[in-house]
Amino acid sequence: LNDSALASVSMGYQVGVTPLQMVAATAAVANGGRLMKPHIVRAVVRDGVRTATEPIEVRRVVSQRTASELTTIMEDVVTRGTGRNFAQVDGFSVAGKTGTAQKIDATGRYAHGRYVSWFAGFVPAGTPALAIVVMVDEAKGPKFHGGDVAAPVFARIARSALLYLKVPPDHE
Repeated sequence: LNDSALASVSMGYQVGVTPLQMVAATAAVANGGRLMKPHIVRAVVRDGVRTATEPIEVRRVVSQRTASELTTIMEDVVTRGTGRNFAQVDGFSVAGKTGTAQKIDATGRYAHGRYVSWFAGFVPAGTPALAIVVMVDEAKGPKFHGGDVAAPVFARIARSALLYLKVPPDHE
């Protein structure tokens, strides 16, 4: 790893993750530092008997204390930082992180005007019910940052899902 690569990695460049990997990492912070095995099936029904799928812990990836500190920092992103205008969900505390990455073109150089914008978060921040990642590939228009284009989508999805799941508000 040369100095240029090290500097790029510190800003999130030269790191490739899938949305599933990103939401698993976000959920690990929400889970107090425990990385859980992703699964799609909530329960199996066989002969009229419903058997819930139990969560499986892969490993602890950060301490409870570190996860708590990250949660506080991520709440600040939503209340005072790059997610403040669009990631908030009325009645709920939200923890999240915005991101914007310039894409690489066929020549290996950064492509002018081509970005991947994202927002990763969980809600309610203190007692998480949902972890959500929204990625927008090449947003059109003058605004392309994650806080401008992905955070509002996060808020709409979270609001609807919280209502559907009947999660009580935790914040005024």
